Parts: sequence; C-alpha cells; structure tokens
Amino acid sequence: MIINLNDVIWGLILTAWVAIVTLYISRVISRKFGIYFTRKIIHMLGGGIVAVLAPFVFNSPIVPIIASYILMLYLMIVRIRKADMSWFMEKGNLGEIYFTFSFGTILLIMYIIDRNYWDGNSVYIAILPLIFMSFGDGITGIIRNFVYKKRVKGFWGSVGMLIFCSLVGYYIYNFVGLIAGIIATIAEVLPHIDDNLSVPFFTFLFLYLSVKIF
Repeated sequence: MIINLNDVIWGLILTAWVAIVTLYISRVISRKFGIYFTRKIIHMLGGGIVAVLAPFVFNSPIVPIIASYILMLYLMIVRIRKADMSWFMEKGNLGEIYFTFSFGTILLIMYIIDRNYWDGNSVYIAILPLIFMSFGDGITGIIRNFVYKKRVKGFWGSVGMLIFCSLVGYYIYNFVGLIAGIIATIAEVLPHIDDNLSVPFFTFLFLYLSVKIF
C-alpha cells in the first residue's frame, strides 16, 4: 500500500506543525529578529523537521509530496491575492515557493526513478539535499544575520553551512556525503539562482550519480 492510515495521521500532524511554525511561532520571532532571520527559522523548524522525520514516520514519500505541493499552491495564492504574510514574506522574493517546490519535486523525481527507494539507505539521496536546504541554508543565514547585521552572502555564514553539511553528509554517505556538503555550500552562494533551487537540485544530482550510477 502506497499510503496507509499511519501516513495520513502523520501527514496531518506534521502539516499542523508546519502551520503552527509559519503562522504563530515565526510571528513572535519576527518581532525580535526580523524577516530574514524568521525565514531561516521556518526553513529549519518547518521543512527541516519534516525532512528528518519523514523516512521514519511515512510508509512512502507520497504524503510529503502532496503536502509540499499543496503548501506551495497556498503560498502562491497568498502572493497572487497580495495578502502577503509580512512577518516572513518579502516582495520580489519567492524563496518560500521555491522551497516547497524543491521539497516535493526532489522526493517525486526519486520516486519516479526508483519506486522502492523509500525502504532503504537510498532514501537519503532525496532526503539529504532537503536537510542541506533546510538546516544548512538556515544556519548560514542565521550566522550572517548576527555577524554582518544585514542580508549578505558573507564568508562566515558559508563556513557554518560547510561544517554542518559536510559533517551530516559524511555521517550519511561517508566521503560522497562530505563532497555533497561542499557542493551544497558552493551552490548556496551562486549568483542568479535562488539557493532553494540550487542547493537541493545540485546535491541531489551529485548524490544520485555517485550512489546509484557510479
């Protein structure tokens, strides 16, 4: 069975958690630390927690995929109606839409390629890029917020992301994971492309080629 009752229950629980983080917890944080910091907290407490728990609580990636796209559509409607959630949304910055798109699409691509990937260590070919996007990018943003006091692709933020992603990557996939962490850090500072797209897709491509092909 692709989706069972357990998946539905956990889907509702984690969707409620993401809603609480986005609509309530982030409001409180935004009042003290501002929009940029708040966006990173949502990345980690919302997407990051879901990414870490998903392989353990879901029978398949179907519910997380569906939930990601539903959330993406909701955020798009909010944008179109110009009813922006001003405590974390920025005009001209569609990062939260790219984030939800990447989250669901990475899981979906891997599912199309390998219907059984969720049952083994291959699950982290898809999950690890989402962890990099959620926690790695979140950590670099928080460091930059405190060190530079402004939104900038600063050196120390990249160092923080490199340390986190390399260590987590090495723990999951040894040397291949370490290299993936380095790639994630480089992808985050690339110009002209949102890091919510570059980080997960570049690292996913590298991990898939390295783990499944070579």
